[in-house]
Formats: sequence, structure tokens, C-alpha cells
Amino acid sequence: MVRRFQSSKILLPLLISLQALNAAAMDTNPQLPVKHLLNKAVQIQVSPRGMKFFDTRLSEILGNLGVNLDEGYFPAMKYTFDKSINPDDFKEKHSEEVKMYEQVRNLLTKWLVGFSLNNHRPAIEVGESGYVAHFTRFGIVTDDDLMSKLGKRDGAILAIELEVNQLTISTSSVIAWDADNEFLGKAGFEDMSLSAGSTETPLKLRLPFYIRMNATGGLDFEALEVANNLDSIPLSLSYQKLVVPTFAVEVNGKKFYLNNEEIDKLFRAQAPAILEAVRANLGEFTRKQLPEMLNQKAREFLKGPIEQVQDMVPPGKEVTDLRPNFKWGLQLQNINLKKSLNIDLTGYVEDSLNPISNPIPSSGSRGAMSFDAVAPENFDIALSLDRALINRVMQLSFERKNFEKIKQTDGTVLKLVSAPLMDYVKTPAGVALKPQETFVKLHVAVENQPGSMFLKDTVILKFDIIAKLRQLSDKSGMQLALHTIDTNSMTMDEKYLSLAGRLVKGKVYDGVRKELAKKSEKWKYGNEVIPGSLPLPPQILGIKLDINRVLMSPTGHLVMYLDYAKTAAQTGATK
Repeated sequence: MVRRFQSSKILLPLLISLQALNAAAMDTNPQLPVKHLLNKAVQIQVSPRGMKFFDTRLSEILGNLGVNLDEGYFPAMKYTFDKSINPDDFKEKHSEEVKMYEQVRNLLTKWLVGFSLNNHRPAIEVGESGYVAHFTRFGIVTDDDLMSKLGKRDGAILAIELEVNQLTISTSSVIAWDADNEFLGKAGFEDMSLSAGSTETPLKLRLPFYIRMNATGGLDFEALEVANNLDSIPLSLSYQKLVVPTFAVEVNGKKFYLNNEEIDKLFRAQAPAILEAVRANLGEFTRKQLPEMLNQKAREFLKGPIEQVQDMVPPGKEVTDLRPNFKWGLQLQNINLKKSLNIDLTGYVEDSLNPISNPIPSSGSRGAMSFDAVAPENFDIALSLDRALINRVMQLSFERKNFEKIKQTDGTVLKLVSAPLMDYVKTPAGVALKPQETFVKLHVAVENQPGSMFLKDTVILKFDIIAKLRQLSDKSGMQLALHTIDTNSMTMDEKYLSLAGRLVKGKVYDGVRKELAKKSEKWKYGNEVIPGSLPLPPQILGIKLDINRVLMSPTGHLVMYLDYAKTAAQTGATK
């Protein structure tokens, strides 16, 4: 049985490299009342080494997303030319054939009373169809040389390359007729199959296409001329029945019908010559008309921004919490090819229960980032998250009171009064880090009841927690483990000092700092963590990724250098 798929997936193989999320988890109802967009929230770089995976394993990736290219089904279709064909348009290249056609047409019109022949307007109807293909290669590659040759300075040129040692296309029927001369009847085939390629001479196709972002935030797609070897591969055609119009000659009331069996014998005898004509037309169609058809389909398919919306479990959400998950989305913002394939994505995270929540203005990065900490030949994919995106997730979780209180193993709690903000911090001196770990700081405001005569009953302390962002043991995400408190960052409004405290203000502040240091001195040896985890690294196109190296850049970007997983249970891929 062939696999049925929707016509809207025709362009999926061409656009699949642009989707930086697991498409299988795409939200089917992504409408949100408000989207607080974060510019370049996610930036991706696929290195030349990483692109080689798509060169050789694209069919596996598509299989992970539920797309099987080895076989397919197409529903019946009908196409009628919008305009009639004027024979004069063909005189320049086919003068003799047009001349003969005109002579026959005039002769019939003159000698047959009531006969007239309009210009022809072809119509074709193809019944239910399917194909089976044995791919020996199916990949997608970048093409820097073609970029330079065509003078493209932005965007990217990618190419789908395939090799098939046997392709069989079958259809229940192919019927054609003249819509403006319907009396001529219909002609065609029933139960027809066309086979192409062989093990010795496989069918080879290369479809390059140019993509770039336009001024309206949409994606421009241009299929370029297709290269193929249709002129040299074996072709074979078979059918069960030849469909031809009924012709008869009537003499004094007696009719003599044309013998369709003889027509069928003649057609089969001429099959090699017909196949050569089919071969030439297919080659020209593939080179010229196919790109035009793809471009038309792309214009229909790529209306508006390319966007994906998914559910996100709020960090710190309890099992008994039945409130809906967050929605987070990515919109394609920019794409370019500069040896590596670079993709910029606008992002947002929203809580449907809290649509008026605005991102904290000071939560974002401080300038552009670059993937220069690891050489391109030493990683597959680099992923950068603007801290604004991470801080937005923590903000919305805090506003749900998911981690309003951070429980400590000694029974005490840190009661937050505002959303924590993540930022860059230098690695503490003398601390060894694994490649899958990095240090960050969390700026927090904590409510405290000090029980001191020098302070009010309740005070608000602001300080930085130095935390280690580390991967969970099952690689399902990353978690923040508390390491220490930067006591030098502590601030407290003087309004929290009692009258006695104002007299010895300096000593009070020193005492508070000492208490904070005492509270955190065992963190680095224990397992004090922020509740919940961040879903990092994500799966890309269903491919599991291993962290090669992770770091927080001084500009405020969490940067992850990733390798395709050496053992990927969901993909079955090995590097």
C-alpha cells in the first residue's frame, strides 16, 4: 500500500531545514491574543560539518517527522489550459509541421460540410496515482559557489540532491481531450505505469532553490533550474488499455469503423520513439516548468511569516497543577549562507492566563553575539538563546507563583518577591566545569524576617545568586543548581533599618552579608536547585543533540555547541 499524504506537504522537503523545532509537537491552535516578540531570541548556526548530516540522512529525518518519500499517493486531478493554443506560435521552430497542419485543417473544412475546427485548448485528467522509489541518495546541501555565481549577497541557496535506482509511477488513467473541440473525443491510457532508472544508471536530480527573508517578514522562495540525467536513463512504459475516439466512415448509409486494435498495435510498435519524445519533454519539463510550478506552489504555501507555536511546561509546575501550559513560538526572522547556514528566529513566550504580562525591559542581552568559542569543524549545530527568552520563562513562572519560594534542604526557604533575572557571570576561581555546565547569576529580591533589633520585622534583600546551569542526568533538560551568594552584590533599602540600626548602619550591612555567606556556604557541596528545568537542548527535526560545550556569553546569550547524538533512540541515527 502506498502512503497517502496531503498536497500541502509537497514543499516540506524543501523547507524542512528551516524548521528549528520538533515539527511533530507543533501546536494545532497557535492563536494568541498578544505576542510580545523578542528580536533574535534564538540564533542557529549549522556548520559545514553539520550540513553533511542532511546531505546523507535527510530521508531519515523526514521519516522521523512522518514523511515517507519512498512511496506516495496523489488524488485524481484535472487541468485545463486557460487559453487556446495558436498554431502560429509554433511556426518559427516547427514551420513544416504547422504548414501540414494548416493544409489538413483547411482541406477538412472545405470538403466536409459543417465541419469546423477551433484552435485547440487541451485538457487532461489524471486518475488516482502513486509512486514507488528506491532511493540510493536523498540529501540537502548548501551551494556557496552558486550563490557567488548568481551574485546573491543575502539569503541562502540550498539544493536537494536525489538518486533513484528505480522509480515507478502508476496511475489508474491518463485521459486528454480538446476542451474547445470536444467532438474529437478523448484519448489516453488506463492502468498506465512509467518506470525510470536502473541500478547501473540511476535517475539523478538536483533541485537548487534560493531563499531569503523579505521586507514583510515572509520567506521568498525561488526554485532554480533543475539538473537531471533523463536523457541517459532507461525508460519503460506499460498500460492495460489504449483509449481512443471512435472514428467511422459512412458510405451510402453503411459505416466502416476504425480498427482500434490495429491502432493499439501501431502505438506499441512506435513505443520506443514515443518514449524518446517523452524523455525529451520530461527533461525540458524538469529543467524549466518544474521550477515554475514549485515557485507558484511556494507563493501559495509561504503566505505570511513562517511560525511555529508549541506548549511549554512552566518550570516548577506541580503535578497537581491543572492550569494550561505556556505557549512559546518562533518566527523565522533571517537566513543567510556564509560557509555555515545561519538562521535568526524571533521568539515569544506567553501565558494565556496572564496575557497582559509584559517582558521585563532590563532582561535582554547587551549586543550582538558570535559563534566563535568553538571552531566550526568541531561542532554540528550552534544554538544561542537571548537571556530575554529565558528570563521571560522565569518571569511568567514566578507570576504563577511556581517558584515564589525556593525550598532549602535545611528546611528554610528563599521567598522571592520579584522574578529572578539570569545574566552572565565569570566562573568562580578554582572551580572546574564540565563542558555541559556553565555558571550564571540570578539577580533576586528576597523577603526575610531577620529577628534582629537593628532591622524591621520584614526586610527585602536584593543580591546575586551564582548558580551552575547543568544538564540533567537523563539529558531531558538543564537545571539551575545554587552555588553561592555574591554578598558584595547585596543591597537593602535603608528604610528597613530600625532606629538602632541606623546608628550602626555599616555593621548592620556587614552582618547581613555574613548571614548570606553563611546561608550559602554549603550550597556548592549539596543539591540546592531552582525548581523545574529548561527544555535544553531542544530536538531539531526530531534529532537528539548532545552538548559539546555550553557557556553564557558576556553579552547575555546562552550559547550551546551541539553534536548530533551518537545514539539517538528517536532517530535511530548514528553519527
